[in-house]
Amino acid sequence: GMIWSECKEIWEEGPREYVVHLWNLLDFGMLSIFVASFTARFMAFLKASEAQLYVDQHVQDDDLNNVTLPPEVAYFTYARNKWLPSDPQIISEGLYAIAVVLSFSRIAYILPANESFGPLQISLGRTVKDIFKFMVIFIMVFLAFMIGMFNLYSYYLGAKYNPAFTTVEESFKTLFWSIFGLSEVISVVLKYDHKFIENIGYVLYGVYNVTMVVVLLNMLIAMINNSYQEIE
Repeated sequence: GMIWSECKEIWEEGPREYVVHLWNLLDFGMLSIFVASFTARFMAFLKASEAQLYVDQHVQDDDLNNVTLPPEVAYFTYARNKWLPSDPQIISEGLYAIAVVLSFSRIAYILPANESFGPLQISLGRTVKDIFKFMVIFIMVFLAFMIGMFNLYSYYLGAKYNPAFTTVEESFKTLFWSIFGLSEVISVVLKYDHKFIENIGYVLYGVYNVTMVVVLLNMLIAMINNSYQEIE
């Protein structure tokens, strides 16, 4: 019903007018993810049904442990910890979780009608452009330190007390969670006596935290606070 409603809205308003409103994009994204989730689950059901049909037709023994099954059929006897990362059931569950979050955010559509919550909702919507402008600087600084720290520690894989900065992924995770105070200083410590590299790591990590946490985050908070005061 909701999909049909969105299709009617696109037909009546036209695609260009439809995408102008952010709520329409939220609805479209939410429904698309729900449909993708259900489709992935249906694909998993079909594959499992094919495996069950093979067992019913070709296996006489009740205990499948005593039977040699084709790999694509034996796969459905495995526990979840042996499933492939690309298993449709796993993908379906991940997409469904995202869609549920988006569906609850749809409640914000009625918040502007409330005297207390309205200013919060409106100020958030009107400061989106400012936040995006701010994010350009934010991402630029983040990428600079992420690549710099990776270049510094990529040669020390296995020679650190934790894998921070030894790969691009670990560098990203360490710097991202340090914004919220969830990374440790030991991330820059080496097991070797290479104090020059270690000291550079201390300096770069310290400058990053001062720049991102003390300066940029507080600047963003000040911008949002100023916009909220004006709207209120």
